[in-house]
Amino acid sequence: MNRIGTDKALDPRRAVPIILGIFLFSLIIDNGFKFMTKAIQDDLALSAAQASLQATLAGLVIGIGAVVYAALADSVSMKKLLYLCVILIAVGGVIGFAFSGSYAMVVIARLIQTTGLAAGETLYVIYVTKYLPAAQQKTYLGFSTAAFQASTLFGAVASGFVATYVSWAAMFVIPVIMVLSIPIVKRTVPPTEAVSTRFDALGLFIIAVTVTGVLLFLQAFNPLYLIVVAVGIVAFVWHICRHDGALVRPEFFRNKRFSCIIALVFIVYSVQLGYIILVPYIGDKVYHLSTDEASLLLAPGYACAIVVGCASGWVGRHLSSRLTIIIALFGIVAALAIAAVGIEVGRAVLMLSIVFFPSSFALFYAPLLATAIRDIPREQTGIAIGFYNLTINVAVPVGIAYTAKLIDVAPRSLGWLSLSTTPDAQVMSTILWILAAVALVGTLGYMAVDRMLWQAQATTRH
Repeated sequence: MNRIGTDKALDPRRAVPIILGIFLFSLIIDNGFKFMTKAIQDDLALSAAQASLQATLAGLVIGIGAVVYAALADSVSMKKLLYLCVILIAVGGVIGFAFSGSYAMVVIARLIQTTGLAAGETLYVIYVTKYLPAAQQKTYLGFSTAAFQASTLFGAVASGFVATYVSWAAMFVIPVIMVLSIPIVKRTVPPTEAVSTRFDALGLFIIAVTVTGVLLFLQAFNPLYLIVVAVGIVAFVWHICRHDGALVRPEFFRNKRFSCIIALVFIVYSVQLGYIILVPYIGDKVYHLSTDEASLLLAPGYACAIVVGCASGWVGRHLSSRLTIIIALFGIVAALAIAAVGIEVGRAVLMLSIVFFPSSFALFYAPLLATAIRDIPREQTGIAIGFYNLTINVAVPVGIAYTAKLIDVAPRSLGWLSLSTTPDAQVMSTILWILAAVALVGTLGYMAVDRMLWQAQATTRH
């Protein structure tokens, strides 16, 4: 663990506002680009699957970056990591804005900028848990929960208005103002003593290559990418079985509860941003809304999600984790089904669906995590939580990728299950039904696993 160095008079709480600001700003920019997928598609004459690549690959960088920065925080000072964060964000922003006419350069710029954004999204939580007193950590970590929900709302609304009234490319240069935070970081972040550490670079590389293979397969359905995925899976299994310093140990996957919930997390979280990137397309095709108008459809839902996230501790004291998870999972399925059935009835139906959707995700993160690590030895919970969060960060870009591909394919086969009458509405309804089916598979899977584990425990007691 890092320790505060020689400057004893520097209160670590002084740095919380600026690091929290970087955290929030990083999330807003990242979520803003995901919401602008349609604007980028229209401007550069791309398919939805091609335009989503800047979001999916960036999402993968966020997941891998979170693990890397968590490890580096033990061997590199917090100041230096924050400087690196801001510099990468600024450099990527300038490149992306200057070469916004080339989609290849846009993707490269997004990856550079997102490498910095990943630090911003990770270092706040690390700073709070490492440098603040244990009695104050829950309060400051609560700020991050609210900020995470708020960032999706602010990112979508801000990007909608920027794309409509300025240019989507302007989203690259907005975060360049974060360079102004460097003097404040220098004054407020305490000096730290580094200790030696290591992280599983090979394991992370294998995961990155494997997931990239999945994302590229979803772009073009080229079976060669499936070979990459298969080799990656075999390589990862070999790696964790043969190397003591691997990202995760084989014992985790022998734990039925943990391995089953990891599978559930991957399935359910893949729909989280799949629905959100679909909203601008629904707004355009069904309601003929501009990007900024479509972004406002998210406002009530994510405002409610912020409240639910802040109240999750109160819910946890009154409902069991099992019941909370089941309610949240059915809430996700119901939200998607409501939108699928009534997508053409009116905007109010869509907004009602969006209220249930993010609120349900905000409700079940904590109890699902607690359930996953229930049987994990205390000294290994940090690794388990890290892999749990990495799974979420991998599932999200996969969900964006398959949703974008569905937009290109434009299926209408499930349109008869809705009240839709126009072809465009039937396409959107079909995609929503597919997302609902994915979420339902996760829900039924959780209930089956929960029953199996309950029966196993009951047999053990007798």
